[in-house]
Amino acid sequence: MTLKMIKPVEKLPKSRLEIAQTMVEFALVFPLILLITYGIIEFGRMVYIYAAVTGAAREGARYGAASGNLVSPYFMDCSGIQTASQRGAILLAIQTSDISIWYDKGPGTPHIIDSCPPSITQIKLGYRIGVHVIAHYAPMISFLGFTGFDIVSENARTILMNVAIATPTPYP
Repeated sequence: MTLKMIKPVEKLPKSRLEIAQTMVEFALVFPLILLITYGIIEFGRMVYIYAAVTGAAREGARYGAASGNLVSPYFMDCSGIQTASQRGAILLAIQTSDISIWYDKGPGTPHIIDSCPPSITQIKLGYRIGVHVIAHYAPMISFLGFTGFDIVSENARTILMNVAIATPTPYP
């Protein structure tokens, strides 16, 4: 039995027509790939801003609902609520003018106070504090006249008042 050596196939040189065809195909497909990539990036930015605004409203309401101390409860600390909201929006600059604070008697009831701080006598047990945050989404490259839109989030929490903290008795 004899083995025959197989000659390697020589690579044929590309003709000029094939190179031109490849360039035309690339020129047709590349803008579509760029547009899809840009859309994915913009969608990710939009979802990130939405998550940051939601987190900001949640953190502001959480801070305002905490009991604080008897002299100055946290639901009256407007600058503290705004600061907590701004810290809750990670990597997103939210102005204090874009944060509004309101109070109501519970879900489905109208706002009883639309400004901060309320007087201590206006807030009763079971009332809620709400924080409303607005941020503007604008695309990196605006096209077709699209300039962006506002992303809004509200969060409300029941205010804790006069919470007694029991200290544990030491073991003998």
